[in-house]
Amino acid sequence: MVKLFCAIVGVEGSVFSVDIDASQLQLFLAKNDEGVWLSDEEPAALDLERGRTHLEIQNMINRENIKATKTLQYWLFDMNKMPEPSSDQIHVLVIVPQPKMDWKCALQRPFPYDPKDKYVSFEKADVWDFGAFRSQLKLYCRPSFHRQIDFMREKVLEEKHVGYVLGPPGTGKSTAAMVFALAVDRTRWDVIWIHVEGKILKCVHMSGQERKTGTIDIAKLTALLESINAQNCLVLVDGWTYTESRGDLEGTCFLWYTSANVPGEKRLVFICSVASRGKSSADFEYDWKILEHEVWSWTLDEYLDAINDKEFFNNVLPKLDATSNNTSSTNAMQQAMKKRRKSQSDDPFDNRAFLLETKYHYAGGSCRCMFLYTTAEVIRQLNRAIEMLPDYSTATLSSGSRSPLIVNRLFALFESHTSTGVIAPLISRYTAIQIGIKTGPDEIKHFFFKYREFANPAFSGWMLEMAFFISLRHGGLEIFDESNNIVDKWEQATVVDSDGVPELKKDGPVWIRPLQWNQGGYDAIMVCKQTRFVRMVQITRASTHTFRIDYFYSWLKKLSETNDSFNVGRLEIVFVVAKDSLQNFTISNATGQGLLEAFGWEKNTEISRVRIVGMRGLISDFKL
Repeated sequence: MVKLFCAIVGVEGSVFSVDIDASQLQLFLAKNDEGVWLSDEEPAALDLERGRTHLEIQNMINRENIKATKTLQYWLFDMNKMPEPSSDQIHVLVIVPQPKMDWKCALQRPFPYDPKDKYVSFEKADVWDFGAFRSQLKLYCRPSFHRQIDFMREKVLEEKHVGYVLGPPGTGKSTAAMVFALAVDRTRWDVIWIHVEGKILKCVHMSGQERKTGTIDIAKLTALLESINAQNCLVLVDGWTYTESRGDLEGTCFLWYTSANVPGEKRLVFICSVASRGKSSADFEYDWKILEHEVWSWTLDEYLDAINDKEFFNNVLPKLDATSNNTSSTNAMQQAMKKRRKSQSDDPFDNRAFLLETKYHYAGGSCRCMFLYTTAEVIRQLNRAIEMLPDYSTATLSSGSRSPLIVNRLFALFESHTSTGVIAPLISRYTAIQIGIKTGPDEIKHFFFKYREFANPAFSGWMLEMAFFISLRHGGLEIFDESNNIVDKWEQATVVDSDGVPELKKDGPVWIRPLQWNQGGYDAIMVCKQTRFVRMVQITRASTHTFRIDYFYSWLKKLSETNDSFNVGRLEIVFVVAKDSLQNFTISNATGQGLLEAFGWEKNTEISRVRIVGMRGLISDFKL
C-alpha cells in the first residue's frame, strides 16, 4: 500500500493523504490540449470539482502514465517541455481506485427468444432486478416488439451504431430491451443493464451464466464501467430522459464508449422515456454513428389481439375494471352495461372486448395504463399530468418537433400513413375531454391547431365532441345548415356529467353529458323542466351513422320514471356533424322503430324526423 501525500504549494494546511495499492497507482500530467498546464478555472477543472470527467480530462489520462523509474525533471521538462509551474494551475492528475461495488450474485440461464413468438413468459427471478416488473409475467409481443429487438441486434450489436430507442411511456420499450438483454449470447458479450430511478442507478451485470446486481449513484458509474473486465461489453441504459442530471449519465456512457483505456468491443443503446432527444449536432450524430428507432403507441386492434390468449387475459383482468370503477361509473352506468351483456356469457373472457374497449377510453395508447394500473390509478396519473401543464395552448409543441417536451404521458405517438412524419395525438379520449373542460375555446383552439396535420378520424371525433361541450360552457354553440348559414344558437348553459337523470333546474335548460363514453346512442341531452322540452344529440365526425333508437328510448323512460314523473312535451333528436361534412352526411339505418311513439314520433318515420345540423370543429373550421 502506498500513502500518497498531496499538497497545494504555498497554501498552509492543504496537505492530505490518499492510500492506494501500489499496483493501482496512476499519475498523469495535467497537460491540456494547448500543451500548457491545466488552469483551475477551465471547464475541465470545474467539472472535476463537481465529480465529472470532462472529455479534456479523459484525453489527459489517455496519455502515458507517469512511471516511478523516471525523474520529475524528465516528465515535466525533458519529455513534455512544460513551462514552470505556478499558482492557479493543476499539474498532476491522480486516478484513485473506486471502492468495489457490493454485488449480489445469482444464476442467469440463457433466455430463449424466438422472433416468431407471440407471447413470452418470465419468472419473478428473471425480471426482479431490471426495474420493470415485480411478479411473474406473460408478455404479448406485438410486431413493434420484434422490430425493436431487430434494431438492437442488427443496428447496434452488428453494425456498431449507438442506438436511441424513442417513444412515449407505456409503449413497451423497456420490456423489449429487457428480453434482448436476456437473450444476447453471453459467451461473446458481457451485458450491463442500467435502470435509471432519479439519481440512483440499478445495475445488472450478466456474464456467462452469472448475474450480478447492485445500486450506485451516477458519480460512480465511470468506475463501474471501467471495472468490467470483458473482451466485449454491451451497455443498455433504461429510462434516459433529456434532463441535466441524466445528461451527466449520457456523457459518462459516451466517455466509456470512446475511452482507449477500456479495451475490446463496446456497444451502447439508450432506452428513452421520451419520444424525442431534443436538438442535436449533425456532426456528433455522424461521428458516433447515432441511430434512432421509434416505438409507436398501442392501437385498439393490438390490445384486442393480446387478450385473445386466455392466460394473458386472466393476468390483466383485474386492471380491466373501468366498468366497476366508482370514479368513472354510476349505478345507472353499471346497470346499462349489465343490460348490454344479457345475451352474452357470464365468463369475463367472453366479454373481453367490451371490458377492454371500456378501459381504452382512459388508457388509450399506453399499455402500461391498460394492463398495469387500475382505472382509478390511471385517472389520478392523467389528472396530475394535466394539472402540471403550465399552458394548455403552448406547453408541448411550441418548441418544435425536436423538443424534448413533445411527448409525455399525455400524448401518444403513431406513424403517419398519409405523409412523412408522425401523428402525436393526446393519449386517450378521457385526456382530450379533461383538457377541453379545463380551458376555454380560444386556448383549446390554439392547442389543437398544432395537431392539424396529424388529425386522424378518432382524434377528430374527440375534438368535435370537445368543441361541442366547450362551446356550451363558454358562450354557446352556433348551429349551421348545409349552406353554411347560422340557423340557431344553443345558449351557454350548465353541463352536468351523469348517466342517470340529475336534478333539474326549475327555470332554464340543463345539458347532460353521459359518463358512459361507449354507449351506442346519444352524446348529450338538454332538458328544460319549465317547457318540458328534451333535445337529444348525437355528435359524429363520420360521414354516415346508425340511429339506435333503443338507447334514446331507454333514457327517456328513466326520465319519465323520476320522482317528478317528467312528462315530455316536445322531443327533438339532433345529429350534429362537423360543418365541412354536413352536405354528405347520411343516417344509414335505424333500429328500434316504434319505441318513440309515446313521445309523438310515428313508427318508421324516425329517420326523417331527425334534425341534421353542422357545427365548427377545433381545427378545420377555425381560422387563426
